Amino acid sequence: MRNMKLVWQSALVLGAAACLFWSGGCGPKELPTGQLTGKVTHHGQPLAKGVVTLVNSQTGIGASSPLDASGAYRIESVRTGNYQVAVQPPPAPSPEEMASGAKVELSPIPPKYQDPQASGLTATVNEGANTADFDLQ
Repeated sequence: MRNMKLVWQSALVLGAAACLFWSGGCGPKELPTGQLTGKVTHHGQPLAKGVVTLVNSQTGIGASSPLDASGAYRIESVRTGNYQVAVQPPPAPSPEEMASGAKVELSPIPPKYQDPQASGLTATVNEGANTADFDLQ
């Protein structure tokens, strides 16, 4: 009987500790995030194929988004901070896609814009909605 009481007390203590831990009492606070949207153009015309990539060299955090037919991109829930930006060609077709007739397309994106450290493109993400448009020359 005494052992059973000890088991129940231990279970209650462990349960209370777990509730405190899961309710955020012990864990780290969530870091602030923002959303980045924009449009990529090449010589003033929408770039319909490609991927916008963000890299924060201080934290090592990155994020990316494909471009849509109008050159628009949208990156959700990225940590706030300053980012170097690259615009990269879309991924090459898979072997299966190639076998069914897909072709590798040459990208009009100049090589310098494909490297976040060499592109000269930057974006700052603050909490909430942010916009950054890029015109590749």
